[in-house]
Amino acid sequence: SDLGWSGDAWRAHVASGITRDGNPFTLAAAPGAGLAAAAAGDLEALEEISAPALLAAARERLAALGYRLLPCQDLGARAPDGLAAELAATSRWAGWAERLHAHARAGGAGPFATPWAFIWNAARRRIEGVAQPDVVDPGELYGYQAQRRQVDENTERLVAGLPAQDVLLYGDRGTGKSSTVKALLTRLGPRGLRMVELDRRHLADLPVVAQALAEAPQRFVIFVDDLSFEEDETGYKDAKSALQGGLRRRPNNVRVYATSNRRHLVRERLSERGTEDDPRGQDAVQEKLSLADRFGLTVVFGSPDQELYLRMVHHLAEREGILLDGSRLEAEALRWASWHNGRSGRTARQFVDGLRGLVPTR
Repeated sequence: SDLGWSGDAWRAHVASGITRDGNPFTLAAAPGAGLAAAAAGDLEALEEISAPALLAAARERLAALGYRLLPCQDLGARAPDGLAAELAATSRWAGWAERLHAHARAGGAGPFATPWAFIWNAARRRIEGVAQPDVVDPGELYGYQAQRRQVDENTERLVAGLPAQDVLLYGDRGTGKSSTVKALLTRLGPRGLRMVELDRRHLADLPVVAQALAEAPQRFVIFVDDLSFEEDETGYKDAKSALQGGLRRRPNNVRVYATSNRRHLVRERLSERGTEDDPRGQDAVQEKLSLADRFGLTVVFGSPDQELYLRMVHHLAEREGILLDGSRLEAEALRWASWHNGRSGRTARQFVDGLRGLVPTR
């Protein structure tokens, strides 16, 4: 076709559907011989359905009824890619069952095949895809290599099907905690990682969300951004139970990653520490502190010193092609930090963004 498909649009459409469909065969952890044989038979039948002769017969019949088939480019169709393109270009589909299953286990099939980013809609009680996610290029992130390595390695274990920890990333604002998590999707999405954002107010729904993901072949990070509670909030109790403590075990393909500006997540006051008149006061403190203990891995992002901040600025300016003398760039960057939000990765990003359009770029 004019769009570069091997074969016709109908065959490509069928091939795309086969590679994306979530069904008992593609979603099975290890399909038995009977299920594999049934899948091979279904693939053979679908190949017959997609044959050019069938399309020609349909076109002839529609023409007799006064209809005509529009060229695929007129319908805004896209060429299939990856496994679907290979399948559309070959014959003997029955022999593709094993490869199709491997493709599904790598995250390419089922309701979470595309998109890669989702949110939990608490009002509608369902997981919804994010049409335009906030994509973070890992190349933009500079500094905190040791911290990001811990997060990366833990997530690699999750994607590989190995035991992985829930992760708490805490530290000063603007240090790249959320960006570190979102960048995981850019790098590991092609290998089956998916991300579901869960608002901290709805943490009690975590078991429901996790069970909805349990049978999917993909691996999931449930992302809770800015997890913290005031001293008069009781939602942290639901969070503790949802993270760890209920009778139902969380699925192995689901882990929780949370960011916070507070190490202990719940505001604590000195008056709660107990006195001779309140010997049980320490119990209340321990109850609040135990929420952070539910995370198996805690990664600390401290505020950058001046040297690291300036290296971030140079890194981002280089990526954006900013043509500015190094000494002037640093002087302006320090002035920006003093006028705005202090030294941080976010401040460096805002400073470099502010230069675009004001100074020459290559």
